[in-house]
Amino acid sequence: MGNTESNVASGVKKQTDASSILLYKLVDLKGGGLLVDMMKRATQTKQYAELDHALRTKVEPYLYNKGKGKWIPIEKLVLLRNKDRPKHKMLPPLRAMENPADYDIDKDMGKDEVDETKIDKSKYRLVCWSLSERGAVGETILHLCMLHATAIHIDLAKRLLRFYPKLINDVYISDEYYGESALHIAIVNEDPALVKFLLDSGSDVHERCFGNFMCPEDQKASRSDSLDHEWVSVTAETNYSGYVYWGEYPLSFAACLGQEECYRLILARGADPDKQDTNGNTVLHMLVIYEKLAAFDTAYEMGASLAIRNLQHLTPLTLAAKLARIEMFFHILNIEREIYWQIGSITCAAYPLSQVDTIDASTGSISHNSALNLVVFGEKDEHLELMDGILVDLLNAKWNTFVKSRFYRQFFLFWFYFLLSLISFTLRPGPAATVTEKKNDTGSPNPDRGKPVRNSSLFSLLDRLVTTAFATNFKPLNVTAAHFDELRFNIVTDLTSTLNNILASENYVFDYSYESSLHSRTVEPYEDRGDEQRSMNYFKIMINESLAYVNSTTRFLDVVNTSSPLPRDNNEHDWWNDLTEECRLMQLTTFSTKIRLTAEIVMEVAAALYIVAALREARFLGLNMFVENLMTAPSRVMFLFSCCILQTFPFLRLNCADEVEDMLAVVVMLTTAPYFLFFCRGFKTVGPFVVMIYRMIMGDLLRFVSIYLVFVMGFSQAYYIIFLSFDNPNTPEGVDDSVSNPMPSPVESIMAMFLMSMTNFGDYYGAFERTEHEMEGKFMFVVYMAIVAILLVNMLIAMMGNTYQKIAETRNEWQRQWARIVLVVERGVSPQERLKKLMDYSQPMSDGRRALVLRLSQSEEDKEEMKEILEMKRTHDRLCKNRQMKAAKEKSITSEAHETVIL
Repeated sequence: MGNTESNVASGVKKQTDASSILLYKLVDLKGGGLLVDMMKRATQTKQYAELDHALRTKVEPYLYNKGKGKWIPIEKLVLLRNKDRPKHKMLPPLRAMENPADYDIDKDMGKDEVDETKIDKSKYRLVCWSLSERGAVGETILHLCMLHATAIHIDLAKRLLRFYPKLINDVYISDEYYGESALHIAIVNEDPALVKFLLDSGSDVHERCFGNFMCPEDQKASRSDSLDHEWVSVTAETNYSGYVYWGEYPLSFAACLGQEECYRLILARGADPDKQDTNGNTVLHMLVIYEKLAAFDTAYEMGASLAIRNLQHLTPLTLAAKLARIEMFFHILNIEREIYWQIGSITCAAYPLSQVDTIDASTGSISHNSALNLVVFGEKDEHLELMDGILVDLLNAKWNTFVKSRFYRQFFLFWFYFLLSLISFTLRPGPAATVTEKKNDTGSPNPDRGKPVRNSSLFSLLDRLVTTAFATNFKPLNVTAAHFDELRFNIVTDLTSTLNNILASENYVFDYSYESSLHSRTVEPYEDRGDEQRSMNYFKIMINESLAYVNSTTRFLDVVNTSSPLPRDNNEHDWWNDLTEECRLMQLTTFSTKIRLTAEIVMEVAAALYIVAALREARFLGLNMFVENLMTAPSRVMFLFSCCILQTFPFLRLNCADEVEDMLAVVVMLTTAPYFLFFCRGFKTVGPFVVMIYRMIMGDLLRFVSIYLVFVMGFSQAYYIIFLSFDNPNTPEGVDDSVSNPMPSPVESIMAMFLMSMTNFGDYYGAFERTEHEMEGKFMFVVYMAIVAILLVNMLIAMMGNTYQKIAETRNEWQRQWARIVLVVERGVSPQERLKKLMDYSQPMSDGRRALVLRLSQSEEDKEEMKEILEMKRTHDRLCKNRQMKAAKEKSITSEAHETVIL
């Protein structure tokens, strides 16, 4: 807590100790003071001489230049305000000081006066009351009078302004209320008479109040100062929620507080309703935030613009869409629409799409801040109520024009892709079989026991037998090297048949692919057939004897070193033969394996095309919007992830990394099928259920798991300790019991706890008797089942049931999901194509803007509202035209006066 910023300003704390501030002796915080007492006596006796003398002697010493004021640089005022901030937010000049709280603005400026005619007044402020003699929060005596707002205090304020009129534009200079003037306070006090008096006295109608107290709550932590300007810098992201965030300007204060008379008075004095505050909000933006419909009509009728965007690039219409101000949203739509004709209850109206549609009418790019985008992707329940009227008609227009065809095309293409994956994965061969060996003559097991049998075992054994036979019997025989290939072919045929008989009980059949390659070799003619026949018979005898030895000692065929294979014709052919022989996924001996490989190739190409399409979409959407697009469809993210994994399969296949490829294939299968959920959201029958699944996983299940893991981790470790003493009586002495122990390791105990919570505890409950802690184990079992299996699991079921009921009862939930599918599909279209489709479903208005033309059936109440809006728009256009003419005239007069001064 000590490192967090306090919400109470240091100046506010100082108000509790008012004895050290001389200003409070004249007018204090409780409504008393020397001047207040004198004002009371003067009001009763009608004698003001004593009061006037006191004003000159007691007040004038606190004023600059006897009330004429002094021009203070803005950067000095910013430093004075900045000294109340935490150390890390202080500006460099203050941070360099040993004690920033001792900063004295009067000493910093010196006594030199500024020539008013030679300065840039935008960088200076005229200050009347001394900055070093202010109240605890930077107020003057006039502010104190306005705050109390009694008749005596108001009369005293008027008397002060009569003697010192420059005092009227002094503002609070502390950060908490910086910029608040007497006019702001009078508007908050709802006193139109006082407002008129202050305006007549020359109060600034464009004074901005941007103190911390008048700031949105979520922006207070981001407030920072700059010596380049007077206003406070804040982050643009905000929900505009603040206790007294009323738009900074007096005109906005009057509008937000519903003070129509004050609003008209200030507007008549030249206030601009389109002035923007720190967040870029105008009067109309503020009225949308506070849902002041009547005040909104008044402000619009008197010339406020609907086209100005704030710092979040939101107009009043799109701000209403983002904040889900339902009544304001549809009211602004009715103001902006253009009526073409009306016959009875049928009205033809054109709704401009510039702020509504997601497609920009000039570039075809996606408008992130369009009303449709903000409503469809909004998370509030009120956003569902906005899914009506023109927004639904616009979505239907998009759907029928181009989205429907693209959606179904993507759906059927994925169906085809999924069928390919089914074919390729269901026809995928399993790993090589293993053959259990017999013990050798010494009674010890073969050290290579359990290794997989591969086709290369056949050729290695052949090489071993031929080498052995030739080593002892080749020289006596009259067999030339030219006849070796045909002899080898006969040997391979006989050997393969024999080995298949040996392994018949293991259901393992060798591949004959190598026989065909041997048979295809060219056998040169030879002379002595008799010698060769004798050689072949001898080889067969040797082979049968060798096989008898192999069968008696082991049924395992070793994968031997292939560093010295039989001579081949060329290296590339040898590499491919080795790959097809060694890698089970590269063997194409049957029709099904050829179908599988074809499906895998088509799948690889399709996955690459999906990735290319996603990259193309990211290119014209931009990274931020593309990521946002993916976040709306988690199943699509999983699918693209599976496509990326598939791109590694060719490299794994060529390296014969079968085991790694098998593991990745499992991931691909698990991440491909959920993409169907994306398309299911577009169908009314199953769309709500997909939403329920997402909500339950991200809401109910996550909360349940966070609590569930606490109990599972605790009980699992306790049971692991209990089962350390597990002793199976069926196990001989000296033999490890870990094979039959239900919880031999901490990981296994966690899995056991999970199974027990699913009421699968048959194998565990009986095992408690074989431990040394039977009673503790059974007691913990009862507690665990009561807390987890009964309480937590049923609580999860109840939470999911509540979520199901909420979504099922929501009227427009499926429509929102369908709308999101429409916009997601639309974002996958190129800007040029989107612009072309926009021209198809929209029509041009008289001013060139694109609009959606609809025929509406209106009630009598709707027709009355339409007439009022038409009259309001005519008044708005007239006043805007008058204001423009007046501004042009004033500009002309100013330029002429400037030229006269130059001459």
